[in-house]
Amino acid sequence: MQISSILDIVDGSLLNSPSISFIYSIKTNAKKVKEGDLFIVRDINDIELAIKNGAFAIILEINSPILDNEIAWIKVENIDACIIKLIRYKLSILDLKAYSCDKITYQLLKIYSSNFSKSIKLIPNKLENLFKNIDEIVLDDIIISSNQEILNKIYPYNKDFNKITTTLEIENLIEHSLFETSFSYNNSYFSKLKIPSLYLAQFLRVYNFLGGNIDFGKLKLFNNLKPLFIDRNFNLIEFGKSDRFIISQDTKNLYSNEILYMKIKYKYAKTIFITSEYIDYLKKDEQIIINNLDELKPILRKLKFNAIYLMGFNYTQVQTYLLKSENPLTLF
Repeated sequence: MQISSILDIVDGSLLNSPSISFIYSIKTNAKKVKEGDLFIVRDINDIELAIKNGAFAIILEINSPILDNEIAWIKVENIDACIIKLIRYKLSILDLKAYSCDKITYQLLKIYSSNFSKSIKLIPNKLENLFKNIDEIVLDDIIISSNQEILNKIYPYNKDFNKITTTLEIENLIEHSLFETSFSYNNSYFSKLKIPSLYLAQFLRVYNFLGGNIDFGKLKLFNNLKPLFIDRNFNLIEFGKSDRFIISQDTKNLYSNEILYMKIKYKYAKTIFITSEYIDYLKKDEQIIINNLDELKPILRKLKFNAIYLMGFNYTQVQTYLLKSENPLTLF
């Protein structure tokens, strides 16, 4: 790509008169820069490494000394806007199918990404990471994003993933627990899948999208409404081997539906809601506030509960915390 074209795309100002007039690829990680790349600067301290690795052009929004007059130095008003403009340009010359989806669908698609044909690409949540494989996106590919606002900016002609399959007729639904369901769908029986009934619609849309070519065992990687069962000493134990468990969630727009699901489906048991900050979906006296995970076990020791719904922390963080702080079993 010509430097003059880049200036037009990002609406940038050329700060010098370089001898270089073109670039081959775009990078946002200085360590990954190769000869001929354009480097987009987040941290001014990365510039020297990018130049050492062979950058032909530097884009930045902050003032910096021009360390090499041979390469192009381009100033923009906003790096995020610059990244969006470059990606939009790259995609605009391609005829693609683009879909927006909710976060649950996106997480399921990530789990089954190994089942994708080469024509399906997930747009990463951190948009600049798309530069790693943007050149692999070709004519007639399918791109999918969980961020409608970003997708509108980089590829405005997009559709709702949910509308690919509009009718989902589920029969013979059995909810074995909060986390396990059996049901019939489209003349097939699905037995004891490790997925809550709350998220069956998203699962079936992904199932249909991939033509049924999925491994149900991979649902163990789905961490939403996934319990961590604990014993009386708060040590992790095997799935279903205790009447006490912790569910964690750090995606705020999932709180309300999951809280309602817990209150309806688990109303016969004692659920405690713990959060890193007050939320609107619960009364203040229903919430216990903690600032970090180190406060969790001391609080749990004072409570009688069957379930903990923990907000502000993800499954991996809580699992790691419990493993690190495990207590030996006691006889009394």
